[in-house]
Amino acid sequence: MNWDQALRILQPSRTGSPASDSVSRGFPALHRSHAPSLCVASGKGGTGKSVVSAAFAALWSETGRTLLVDADLGVGNAHLMQSVQPTRTLVDVVRGRASAAEAVTPCASRLDLLAGGSGVSQMASLTPGELRLIAEAVEALDSRYDMLVVDSAAGISEQTIAFASASDLVVIVTTSDPTAMTDAYAFLKVLFARRRDAHVDLIVNRALEEEEGQRTASRIETVCQRFLGRGVRFIGSVPDDRSVLRAVAQRRCVITTEPESPAAAALRSLQRSVAEELVQIAHLGLGRTLGASCGTVLPR
Repeated sequence: MNWDQALRILQPSRTGSPASDSVSRGFPALHRSHAPSLCVASGKGGTGKSVVSAAFAALWSETGRTLLVDADLGVGNAHLMQSVQPTRTLVDVVRGRASAAEAVTPCASRLDLLAGGSGVSQMASLTPGELRLIAEAVEALDSRYDMLVVDSAAGISEQTIAFASASDLVVIVTTSDPTAMTDAYAFLKVLFARRRDAHVDLIVNRALEEEEGQRTASRIETVCQRFLGRGVRFIGSVPDDRSVLRAVAQRRCVITTEPESPAAAALRSLQRSVAEELVQIAHLGLGRTLGASCGTVLPR
C-alpha cells in the first residue's frame, strides 16, 4: 500500500471555495440469541464520536432496553454526556471489586451505562486476561438488553480494534479535517486487517453543508477501494450545529436537550439507517466475540 498516494487523495483540493476545503428504530426479532451491537469509533479524538454514541443510545432506548458501553477504558467520559457519576466502573470489574451487574449505572428510562475508567492509566493497556474479564462482564449483561452501543476509544490501539471487530456493526465518525480523514482511513486499514468482513458505516460530523459531507466520504471511499480493496457505506452527515455545544455544556445529549435542532434531526435519520442495517446482520454476541479474540470462547 502506498501511504503517500493515499494521503494525497485524502487531502482537500487547493482550488474552490473555503467551504469546499473544509426501520424504523425497531429491534430484531425477540427470539434472537444475542443483543445486536454497534461500535461508534473514530481514528482520532475530537470528531464528535461520543456525541453520536450518546445520541444513538438515547434513540434506541426509546423503544427498548439499551446499554451504553464506554470502551475508552483509561479515560472514559461517556458518563459526562449522561450527567451521571458512576460509583462502580469496569475498573472495579477487572480488579474483582464488582460484578457486571453492580457496575451498571442507570441513566434514563431503559438506558444504562457500563462506564470505563477515568484517569486510570493501567486500563489503557489491559492484558488478554483482563480484557477477557470485560468480555465476560458484557456477556453476562447481554440477555438483559435489546441493544448494545459501544462508545469506543479514539485511535487504533489493540483494545479499540478488539471492541470494533467484535461488534456486529461499526460506525466511523470523521470530519472534513484532513487529519481526521487520514486517521479514519488508518482505523479502517487496521480493522479490515483484523476482520475483513466487518460491516462498516461512515458518518461525517460537523459538515458545513451536505456537499462537504459527500466530498469527504468520497475521498475516504476512493482511498479504501484503491488500497484496501473494499469500501465503506456512507450513511450521511451531521451539520455543524451549536445546539450540540449547548447540550455538551449541560452534560446532556442533543436528542433530549434540543430534539428539533438540525443536528438532532440528522442523528435520528442516521440512527434509522443503522437500525435498518442491523436487522439484516447476524448478531454474534459482543461479549462472546470479544472473549474469543482474547483466546477463550465464552460458554453458551
